Amino acid sequence: MKYDVIIAGGDPADVKIAMAALGAGKSCCLIAEGRLAGEGGRNAFAKAGGVLLLGDRVSSVEWAEDGSVAALHTANMDDERLVASVYVLATGRFFTRGLVSDMNSIRESVFGADVQFDPDPSRWCVEDFFAAQPFESFGVVVDEDKHPLKNGKAIVNLYAAGGILAGCVDNTEQICRKIISA
Repeated sequence: MKYDVIIAGGDPADVKIAMAALGAGKSCCLIAEGRLAGEGGRNAFAKAGGVLLLGDRVSSVEWAEDGSVAALHTANMDDERLVASVYVLATGRFFTRGLVSDMNSIRESVFGADVQFDPDPSRWCVEDFFAAQPFESFGVVVDEDKHPLKNGKAIVNLYAAGGILAGCVDNTEQICRKIISA
């Protein structure tokens, strides 16, 4: 299946970007494993003609020789190649499994993008439960155009948006503009 935009979702930014793509006349597929509080936006996206793969997740990525994304496969539609001109990583962080951790490292779960985090796990949290926690600023590293890096190189047909970003920068509107003009 071919789309103009495919979004690996899980963050509230996913539906905003998906609706912007539809509003620009682009075909869009939103892959979202879990639900968000207030699913009205995703339901509106589906009613507006977007393809919503709710309860599904990206299971594998096909890579082009130049390091760009060639296609995605999902857990529920593994035999189907999902191809787009533009891909968006808007999975959120830990709660939605956009970032996963073990006792020594943190990784981005869909594309294997580079993640900024403190290499010393003892500094991921502070004792005061109600204080800002250092891990809350961990996230995907992007270039100036918001392309995630993988092994230090930009994935040029992929954008990162929402809570997955290092430093908790909200770039949703910027990504919407980039997708509309793509």
